[in-house]
Amino acid sequence: MTDRRHNVLIVLTVAVVIAGVPLQAVNAQEGIVLGSKVVEDSDDNRFFLRTGGIARDDVIYKGLTPGQRYTLAAQLFDVAKGETVGEPTFAGLTPEAAEGSTSFQFPVPPNRTRFNIDYAVYLTLYEGEVDATSMAGARSLAEIRDTKGEATVIQVHAVQRVTVAAADAADGDQSLPGQGGIIRATVDYENLVEGYHYTLWGELLKPSGQATGIYASIPDYAPEGKKGSVTMEFTVPKGFEGVALVPSIGLYHKSRVGIDDKGVLYVLPDAKVPVMIASDPNLNVPAKTVAIGTLFEDLPAE
Repeated sequence: MTDRRHNVLIVLTVAVVIAGVPLQAVNAQEGIVLGSKVVEDSDDNRFFLRTGGIARDDVIYKGLTPGQRYTLAAQLFDVAKGETVGEPTFAGLTPEAAEGSTSFQFPVPPNRTRFNIDYAVYLTLYEGEVDATSMAGARSLAEIRDTKGEATVIQVHAVQRVTVAAADAADGDQSLPGQGGIIRATVDYENLVEGYHYTLWGELLKPSGQATGIYASIPDYAPEGKKGSVTMEFTVPKGFEGVALVPSIGLYHKSRVGIDDKGVLYVLPDAKVPVMIASDPNLNVPAKTVAIGTLFEDLPAE
């Protein structure tokens, strides 16, 4: 059936997967099947840094005519605003067989807002050679307009933040007994990706930045919401009486780091960058600082 207002053929959505790419558009009249999976080109996942980047659309097709010229067009669609963004990107296709695959790239703009942006990638297969000037009158053979499926919805992060507060786990104040105890750090986060796997890792430092070798971690954390909080506990042994300790905690891509049997974080071989996503590096914050016993500077002068 043809929608004469737009000169396109109505498409049906099917739940079929070939080589990891879902077949999302089927043109019953023409016998054309089209599938698309969009990823960040350097990292092969659907998440982009706030600076944007280059997306790669891995496309599969069935039912094309070998040797005939076609054009693929990708257009970003802001899911929240319900509007297209920027100009479409066009890629020519001359298949050697009726069934096959191809890939092409297009830019993703930076996110200058305070919130993550979800873009659906609208993919259109046109007959013949098509560009921006001829697109309005071109014949569309198949379209993908999925605003919910992860295969064609990418996310451009806003600034992902963590902030840390710390207290005695026993009574919630800013001091531990001189013999030690447990410091509980509360990590508040925002703009994380629901269900994505992160690692949180930290070390207690002295206000000067000197390391203590006291670590805590959550090796695998998958948040249920973009904004929330999680706690980590650092066990302080004897020997730190008279000093203040401050947790320094970072948020990492779980797939790029590991934690050894001593609790030390390390970067996996060939890990892609960035490894760390966010941290709260300021050590001169009273809400993060816990005194162990009576601080040396607070002892009476002799």
